[in-house]
Amino acid sequence: MKTNVEMNKKVKDTFDAIESIQEVKVSPFLKENVMHQIRHASEDIQDATRTWFTPKLQLATLVCVVVLNIVAFNNLKDTTYEEGLSDFAESYGLSTSTESTLLK
Repeated sequence: MKTNVEMNKKVKDTFDAIESIQEVKVSPFLKENVMHQIRHASEDIQDATRTWFTPKLQLATLVCVVVLNIVAFNNLKDTTYEEGLSDFAESYGLSTSTESTLLK
């Protein structure tokens, strides 16, 4: 029964706290000021994203891609088909060796 009395006291204290809350006076221009700040922040973000699409950055990216392709193509020419095939066969145990096996 003691817990019921304690619970009622807590409920009463909560209602008393709610009744003591007073109305807040808000500036009539609060919404306008907040909306202005939001618009200003979004303009800053748009300016930052536009710098990623400048012609200098696009040219630098294109040069990097072309250089990487040239390097990859040159490395591809250096390895011959036979070397690649034999490496593949050895990796998967498909190579036929001239060594004798134990199961003969």
